[in-house]
Amino acid sequence: MDGGWSDLMDARQAGDGDAPGEGAMTGEARVRVEGGLAHFPGLAKEQTIPFGALASLEREELASLADRADFFGCVSMDVPARPDARIYTVGLTIDGRSRDLRVAEPIRDPAMAKLVSVVRQLCRRQGGGR
Repeated sequence: MDGGWSDLMDARQAGDGDAPGEGAMTGEARVRVEGGLAHFPGLAKEQTIPFGALASLEREELASLADRADFFGCVSMDVPARPDARIYTVGLTIDGRSRDLRVAEPIRDPAMAKLVSVVRQLCRRQGGGR
């Protein structure tokens, strides 16, 4: 394993950590996408995936990405309205800590960009959507 996203998906498919055990990380990840080309406001629904639906490696990766991006400690910036740019509202609840953060394209912080990408992929896998 090289520690990449494909390794997390392989672990999920192999059933690694599908059932949370004693001391398992609890929480959920949420995302809502607004704006962008051909945006339809009525179709912008929040997508949520509970940690219980994730493999343990996926939960650990989300927590690690949240730490690297300083998700729970960073200062929220005003999100300017830009034509054709997407605005992501990313929410995480991890072991009792919870926060929703609005992030606009382009996402300049690589750690935050990776976190947004992973949350979108996991939520999309869980329930479909854009």
